[in-house]
Amino acid sequence: MRILFIRVIGRKKFGGGERWVVNAAAALRDRGHKVFVAGGKGGVLLNEAEAKRLDTLPFTSNLFNLPVKAFALSRFLRREKIDLLVCMGRELTLAGLAARWGGKPAIIRRASSPPSKNVWKIKLRARWFVDGVVTNTDTIRKAYDRIGLGNDDFIKVIYNGIQLDDEVAAYDFSKEFPGRTIALCVGRAMADKGYFHLLDALPSIHKACPELLFYLIGDGKDLEKLRQYAKEKGVEHSIHFAGYILQPVSYYKACDLFVHPSLYEGMPNAPMEAMAYGKPVVMTRVDGADELSNRGQHALLIPPADPEAIARAVISALQQPTRMKAMGEAARTFVRMQFNKEARMAELEQFLIQRLVNKRKNGR
Repeated sequence: MRILFIRVIGRKKFGGGERWVVNAAAALRDRGHKVFVAGGKGGVLLNEAEAKRLDTLPFTSNLFNLPVKAFALSRFLRREKIDLLVCMGRELTLAGLAARWGGKPAIIRRASSPPSKNVWKIKLRARWFVDGVVTNTDTIRKAYDRIGLGNDDFIKVIYNGIQLDDEVAAYDFSKEFPGRTIALCVGRAMADKGYFHLLDALPSIHKACPELLFYLIGDGKDLEKLRQYAKEKGVEHSIHFAGYILQPVSYYKACDLFVHPSLYEGMPNAPMEAMAYGKPVVMTRVDGADELSNRGQHALLIPPADPEAIARAVISALQQPTRMKAMGEAARTFVRMQFNKEARMAELEQFLIQRLVNKRKNGR
């Protein structure tokens, strides 16, 4: 197959969805397919794709003058004889118009969050443009079922395959923060990741565990607001904002605890990676968290937007090191089996082939 992944997002943004694009594109390339990644010119997404030696197609990241951009994309589709487009929700209209003019490749939507309140728009674009939906949690699949888009052929749950690197050495936090216990957070510095609620929890956590330091990896539009809010709360010495780090694997391996206070997610990648390296995890019970933790067996689950719950869970975890170590080891075994990258990418490949064959058979 000749496949184009397309993702419209700000140049500096790179989260779980974007990481899935790069990893899935590279995996399909390694399986013998010709794969391209389209994204914002000069953005982190294309930089990451190029680091994996993927062919890229840069364009301006906004959707202004949509017909002109769709026509330009359609010329690329024809020139490269693209069989299949993979995109998120925001790119569907662009991809759909380009496909109509560019040889009518099959279009797969990757849905990493439940349908929004604009359900009519999702249903309309699905009927016009989409040949199949890939999602990463059963929770999201059921949400699509409820709006009348789910069936055994059209929508497929394929868990995120995890990219492991067991050879990387653990980061040495003690050089910069001697004597501190490290709770790691990885995710974009945005309000929807729950970091303001985490800062609200820090006074209680610091009182019980003064040696604990939260180490937050991630950039985003709210980074400076978070820094300022930490100062206002008087907890700036309990949290370190590290900004964007390209490969955080060594940090996962070195932390004592991983905390993910997000307000909503699809299948949360960051806690999955922490669990894969045997780390105890505290995370909010949102969307895919139940599936990732095997219904709370392999992580401490808490309600979202609840600073008191964050504080209780973190303090409890630190006060029960033996239990948390056992939970981390069990999580390591579960995640590496359930979210095996090769198995999940084989599922993805088969689904794409099946939907492409179905489109050609029906002549849509």
